Amino acid sequence: MSSRRQSSFDVRRSTFGVRRFFLLLLLLAFLAPLSLRAELSLPPTSVSPDFPVTRPAAAPKRNWIDQTQAQADAKSVGCNQCHSGVEPMHSSPSVVLGCTDCHGGNSSRGLTKEQAHVLPKEKEFWKTAANPPGSNVWLNHESPEFIRFMNPGDLRVAKQSCGLCHDKIINNVHHSMMNHGAMLWGAALYNNGGFNLKNYRYGQAYGASGVPLRLVNYTPVTARDTQERGILPFLDPLPRFNLGNPGNILRIFEKGGEKQLQLGNPTVAEPPGKPLRRLSERGLGTLNRIDPVFLGLAKTRLHDPLLGFLGSNDHPGDYRSSGCSACHVVYANDRSPTNSGWWSKYGHQGLSF
Repeated sequence: MSSRRQSSFDVRRSTFGVRRFFLLLLLLAFLAPLSLRAELSLPPTSVSPDFPVTRPAAAPKRNWIDQTQAQADAKSVGCNQCHSGVEPMHSSPSVVLGCTDCHGGNSSRGLTKEQAHVLPKEKEFWKTAANPPGSNVWLNHESPEFIRFMNPGDLRVAKQSCGLCHDKIINNVHHSMMNHGAMLWGAALYNNGGFNLKNYRYGQAYGASGVPLRLVNYTPVTARDTQERGILPFLDPLPRFNLGNPGNILRIFEKGGEKQLQLGNPTVAEPPGKPLRRLSERGLGTLNRIDPVFLGLAKTRLHDPLLGFLGSNDHPGDYRSSGCSACHVVYANDRSPTNSGWWSKYGHQGLSF
């Protein structure tokens, strides 16, 4: 009984297989003319079938990065007459650079120091090759050419000297907390009543000519972006200190009965360097009626560990350069091998012995 059922099942299965085979043949016979007509109706190809696809393309023009070693050496030949033995900044063999590619200046042979170097406008500030202590705003009063010569990594000129390879990184650093310091300023101003919004408004950034910059976000920023993600649409430079009104009027008090203080004209009865504090008969923002936080930020912002300026270079921990070089160029804090490793023998005075 079971053998009969098995044989009938096999017959039905084989019959189904034959039917499926013939249906497949009919389908192919129907589709073949359609595909042929589609091929015949296609437009002619834009490239001939015998076009030599392996033909080499023209090589792009050489730039700073892929120049020949001979071209790079020509930009360093005069520099090496005095600065021989200076190790290259880029150890990768793929980066071929000469001295003037980054620093500018004149690399011709036989020049004097004054002829080869880019000289500062304020020579009394830059007397040696060392970063001067307490340089404060000096960089804002120098030419972009001199800033590039002394430090190609300064953010005022980094696009010109480093931007060919690192343009995106430079843009990001311009808008980073390491450069503008908005969190520090925003906390100080809001917590002391100098500015009435928690969203940070002020940050530090400078252009090649030393002009304060307004940092604007690359993409549109909505109020929801700011509320939920802390993304800011822009940061403004600090306003002039005399435009800031005190957040708490009681922080200024009057020693009554004396003549009003004239700005820049102290009286003989006042202790040297400590003018008496008095209210002005004029409005807010005059004489002492200003915001002490804005005034304090304007005085001390350049000593903060931000990238816009050189370090104070007068105590261990702040012997550094500005911009990208603040982190990417090795510097020594003192002559202690514990603190400065093998660079300690050179100290931090800009000497090589």
